[in-house]
Amino acid sequence: DSMINGRRVVAVGPAMSAPIRRLVQATPVSHVVILTGGSKRQTVLLLDSGHVIVTALTSAELEPLLDACSCS
Repeated sequence: DSMINGRRVVAVGPAMSAPIRRLVQATPVSHVVILTGGSKRQTVLLLDSGHVIVTALTSAELEPLLDACSCS
């Protein structure tokens, strides 16, 4: 069970797209957080802190979770 602050998410993209793969490779290892639990990489989230989160959830699965935390 991992959690991130959804209000810090700047961008969401598919993990297998070439630009996102290059972004992950160019990010320092200390700023990449892999939350796949051994499952296939589906989505990458870019945070305002410069951290990159790699997750096994699809963007469709993440959307309601991110929408729920954007209310303030």
